Amino acid sequence: MNDLRTVKIPVIADGRKFEYLCRDIWKNDTNNNELVSFNGRPGQSQDGVDIFGRKINSQKWFGIQCKVRNPSNRLSNDEIENEVNKALRFNPKLDHYILATTLPRDIKLQEIVREINNRLSRQKKFRFEIIFWDDIEDMLKEEHNFHIYHKYYKEFFANNKSLGHAIGKLLNLELGIGDGTDTHYEIMIGKIPKLKNDTSHCVEYYKDNYFIINFHERKMETFPLPCYPSDLEMCFSNRLDRFRITKWINSINDIDEFIYKSDNTHHFYLSQKEYKEYLNEIREDE
Repeated sequence: MNDLRTVKIPVIADGRKFEYLCRDIWKNDTNNNELVSFNGRPGQSQDGVDIFGRKINSQKWFGIQCKVRNPSNRLSNDEIENEVNKALRFNPKLDHYILATTLPRDIKLQEIVREINNRLSRQKKFRFEIIFWDDIEDMLKEEHNFHIYHKYYKEFFANNKSLGHAIGKLLNLELGIGDGTDTHYEIMIGKIPKLKNDTSHCVEYYKDNYFIINFHERKMETFPLPCYPSDLEMCFSNRLDRFRITKWINSINDIDEFIYKSDNTHHFYLSQKEYKEYLNEIREDE
């Protein structure tokens, strides 16, 4: 999977969109009951809570207040205190209260959170936390949240299928008969996507085709599915190997998915029965 730790995710400036993003992130947390919901509708009194939900194990409630802000419009101490006091009136009683904001992580705000938590702890109230944009970025970069990342930032995603560029998988292919390996190839197998409304000329013939490269002989060929030995005649000079590689290709359950997988060593063995059938076909051709 891609390493997104160095990617900077643009801050969301729209307040309602930010609320939906937070709802989706907390709803996708497997520690939370799936019924994570918005609290009322815009304009209604919400007791400092935009989103509420419940922990699965403890069955305790949590509430989230969403604040779109920037460094020129920071959260004040009084504003934070006001939101906390409103959340104390939320019914049922909250166990955890979160203020999610688009502000970057801030040491002064973290100090305020600690002071408020000291007071709330003595009063046996809920636990309070500010989730900054840095924290939300980290959440979006977690693998189980990639679909949410894509949902809100799909314009930043580009893959080979959407660009129409070919993608190939480099691999070691070990061939054999029975249970023994007798031949090794280093090959690349891939696909050239075909875009909708593609107006390219000349190269159009190759679109939506699979290709295979034989690095040992420095040859390549395109092929359809199902694949036949004659499709690989220009790529593999050995007749038996063409036959075996054809059967290997046709044995792949989903070749599109196969191309994107990271495994890079594959084995394919003809059974003794298949090998005898192959020899009989050769004799008939001769």
